[in-house]
Amino acid sequence: MVVKLTKRQRDTILAALRRWLSYPAAREADSIATNGGKHKPLDNSEIERLCKRMTKMDSKRDAAHLIRQSNNGAHVRKRLRSVR
Repeated sequence: MVVKLTKRQRDTILAALRRWLSYPAAREADSIATNGGKHKPLDNSEIERLCKRMTKMDSKRDAAHLIRQSNNGAHVRKRLRSVR
């Protein structure tokens, strides 16, 4: 599943995940994190890996954007020199 997030949304999610690292008991009791008890919540190492992936994905996307800026499909026109 691919979910597009703004940088602000991503940062909020990262902050929440990092806060959870401090409260492992809260994760066990959270029915949203376990989908109503259908699975175990992420452990500390899984949360760390997820935070790292989210951070790397965003920095790669930023770098790619700088390298290949979109011109919205417009063709680049070369300047014609006027002959005098």
